[in-house]
Amino acid sequence: MDLRVVIGCALVFAVGAGAVAAAGERDYRARSFVIRVAPQFGGTRGIELARSEPVLRRTLVLAGERARDTRWLRRHSSVELTSRRDLALTVETPEREATVVLATAYAKAVRRSLPRVPGLATRGRGARDAQPELGPVGWALLGGAAGLWVGAAVSILREGLVRSGSARAARRASPPGAPARRATPG
Repeated sequence: MDLRVVIGCALVFAVGAGAVAAAGERDYRARSFVIRVAPQFGGTRGIELARSEPVLRRTLVLAGERARDTRWLRRHSSVELTSRRDLALTVETPEREATVVLATAYAKAVRRSLPRVPGLATRGRGARDAQPELGPVGWALLGGAAGLWVGAAVSILREGLVRSGSARAARRASPPGAPARRATPG
């Protein structure tokens, strides 16, 4: 294996991934949850309700956001079902505090939009903190790891192509085998 190819690919991928990450904005991501959701809203119907225009509008009002509209919030948020059929709400923004406030407001808005079911205490869990994305250094490390794999594959393919060509020198024939004997009886 040619180590120059492997190291070269790793460096190219690391620099490329780091440069792309440095050129973009660094966002923060916060998650909030709505738990103990009524069974009729623990599927696509719950996701549709959470993505509806009234819920998004209520989220912006609860968060005190006047500069952003529901289209922006729809692009910068997502709703998923957990394994227990609860709703997980994710919001991404460039500001850490605004992300936490929006994610918490989103959980409140969804919880308030769900109909009350006797005996079921639907709860909203606000976001505690916002996590930053990887950033340029993290993406450079991931790019370098991917470059190692690609470089190893290229090196193996290159070595195989070189060896599969015609031989460099004539090969000697193998020595003749032992003389044949009569078959032995039984």
